[in-house]
Amino acid sequence: MSSQRGFTLIEIMVVLAIIAAIMVVAAPRFAKKDANIKSVARHFLVLSKEIRNKARLTNSTYRLAISMDAGEEKYWVERANGPQPVNPEAYEKAKEKESEKEEGAPPPLFQMDKSITKKEQTLPSGLRFGSVETINMKSPITSGVAYVHFFPEGFVEAAAVQITNGNNLTWTLVFNPLTGQADIIEKAQSLKDIQR
Repeated sequence: MSSQRGFTLIEIMVVLAIIAAIMVVAAPRFAKKDANIKSVARHFLVLSKEIRNKARLTNSTYRLAISMDAGEEKYWVERANGPQPVNPEAYEKAKEKESEKEEGAPPPLFQMDKSITKKEQTLPSGLRFGSVETINMKSPITSGVAYVHFFPEGFVEAAAVQITNGNNLTWTLVFNPLTGQADIIEKAQSLKDIQR
């Protein structure tokens, strides 16, 4: 006669207790990253409404500046008086001129608007900008500084801004050109895919 021995109730309870302890320790880490990206996404929704309203009220062109260089993930708001056209080539030339700044040269067209962002804002630890793509760009930008423009007429440059933790969590902020509304998509999407 062979004796069959299964797990006792105590052994099963010990295994379940170990699994529960692991879950209690690991879950907050995952939840914190998810909460950080939700908080950042909500902040950008509010910020985009505020920028759009300011552009309309002051008859100015605003732009959300996003720096994507590693370790320098920052964003801020800039303003120029009156309607300004979006010309990607001109902005590239402006960047070159800024690095070659001469004494006595006129100030740049866009200046930081401290009424919206007092200083450059940084993303929470562990998050970064994956890419920025606007309707006026030939291809998405993944390094350097990118801009999303807000116009005095209430329009916004169609754009998709990806925020990621670098692993498996990427959210896309989509700026609607007509309503100025920013929407959140809880996955990585390009502007071309969204517009289809």
